[in-house]
Amino acid sequence: MYLNAVTRELDALEIPVGGILYSLYVGGGTPTLIPPEFYLSLFQVASDRFDLAGLAEATIETDGEVNGDQLAGYARAGFDRVSIGVKSFDPRIRDILGAGGLPELDPVASARSAGFSSVGVDLIYGIEGQSMEDFTGDLERTVNLEPDHISLYMLEESEIEPGIEEETGGPGEGGPDLAAAMFRESARVLGAAGYRQYEITNFARTGQESLHNTVYWEDGDFIGLGPSAHSSLTMDGTRIRWRNRPDIDAYLKDPLSCREELSREEGTDRARDALILGLRMTKGMHRPSFARRYGFDPMEFLKPHLAELTELGLIKYSAERVRLTTRGMLLSNEVFVRVLDDG
Repeated sequence: MYLNAVTRELDALEIPVGGILYSLYVGGGTPTLIPPEFYLSLFQVASDRFDLAGLAEATIETDGEVNGDQLAGYARAGFDRVSIGVKSFDPRIRDILGAGGLPELDPVASARSAGFSSVGVDLIYGIEGQSMEDFTGDLERTVNLEPDHISLYMLEESEIEPGIEEETGGPGEGGPDLAAAMFRESARVLGAAGYRQYEITNFARTGQESLHNTVYWEDGDFIGLGPSAHSSLTMDGTRIRWRNRPDIDAYLKDPLSCREELSREEGTDRARDALILGLRMTKGMHRPSFARRYGFDPMEFLKPHLAELTELGLIKYSAERVRLTTRGMLLSNEVFVRVLDDG
């Protein structure tokens, strides 16, 4: 029934048959709650409508509670990359986060044995009650497992439901100074182990960067299917964004009834948003390329605040490129709100 709804939504987009599918990403929540047989059918639906010869990456997200035998089923379905939401290897920190136990001592090796050619690990830091020693232990444990990709997400109060700490004893946000120190320590530890930070929250071995997520940061087109999914398509220079409401019952009845348009962006609005996305990458934005694509030098959006941002040590720029400094990545929202400011 769910596959039928997804197929109906896809067909309603009227994408010409035979188009090249560059990447496929199944994530958000815990998609491994759905059995591998569903994804076998999903890949068949995709192959009937797209040319999969150019599929560079097929990723599925999972938590650390899925064992190797289960992962093998998803690899056989067609996925070649897995992102494992470990959160923490420390039982005490996992308890604070409300996570269950880890069934695999080495989830990375289990995923590789299951048939995945690329394995990522996701960790959370900046948790109330988490010390620097706790976090360093997670980093060292992760490095020793030798994943291809590592994502580090800071727990933020905005992600915690109001009252959850009082009512459930759920996780709280740690102090900002300690979180900043953890951010810097992660760059040191992972850099020494051969992982390159290519985006604010992401590190990878050479050639193992997330191709799918890079499409987002480089302002590419993407289509999201299913409840809560987001999409972005460019038509005649205008970027159209929409999302599906998170209503599974309504989606199953009529997937198109769940669609809500979010925005239509062109001109300066699109350029501003593209600059914010691009500045998340550690390489920053190549000014000539940006100007050719959007018709504006990115410095035009930073110029009203340039002296301040430079004095605060948040950005670096040259005739060719503008990027965030390490401090700028820590305080990226301070930069982004200024990009959105008309000056």
